[in-house]
Amino acid sequence: MRRLLIAVYLVFALAVAFSYTEDLPEQIFLSNGNMISVLGKNIVEDSEICEINIQIPSISGLKDKPFEDYLNATIESEITDYRTQIEEMAQAAYEESKTSEWPFRKFSIYVLYEAYLSDGILSIDMIFSEYTGGAHPGASRRTYNISVDRCRLVALHSVLDSAAAEDRLNELITGEIGKREDLWPEYFKGVTTDQGFYLKAGRLCVYFQPYEIGPWAAGMPEFCFSLGELLKQ
Repeated sequence: MRRLLIAVYLVFALAVAFSYTEDLPEQIFLSNGNMISVLGKNIVEDSEICEINIQIPSISGLKDKPFEDYLNATIESEITDYRTQIEEMAQAAYEESKTSEWPFRKFSIYVLYEAYLSDGILSIDMIFSEYTGGAHPGASRRTYNISVDRCRLVALHSVLDSAAAEDRLNELITGEIGKREDLWPEYFKGVTTDQGFYLKAGRLCVYFQPYEIGPWAAGMPEFCFSLGELLKQ
């Protein structure tokens, strides 16, 4: 029995080299008398098949508690589903490597976030990155933009609030893309209904996913402009 317990322990120790969860520093924001808190947790795990380092933000202080709960659950679910998907891929690749001539390469999963509050909008900006054995990691970006006063998610067209402002934004982005030799100007046809963006310090920052307007080496290009200037009539 003792040998069995030792064997089980060794298998577990091999499968998970280490694992811990820690709280991230709390961020406090003030907006029209509302105090909003963003407190995250950092989950770190390392095993022979997958390295994990993910941050999960949690928002508190919104006036609409049911919406706040829904938002936190949605964000955590998105991160958890992403982690599960990559872990399942890692396990399958590891098992396949046992009968393959190709060696197994450890997978990795990273999720990092930043939180900003500007012009009444709280932005939770998240970057997802995974390595699944290819030439380079995969990456994507996702931002939740929340109106603090109205307690709802907002899209870019709601922030711009007019066709004229959107036209100005498209002109500015086109100009910035044209200044860079590493981007593909012909791929930008204007901002989309689900365009990624965030607000920070009075500036509107619009970003693009890898390969959307440039090669992998260009990363996730972003362009920031004064929101006040964009909204001028």
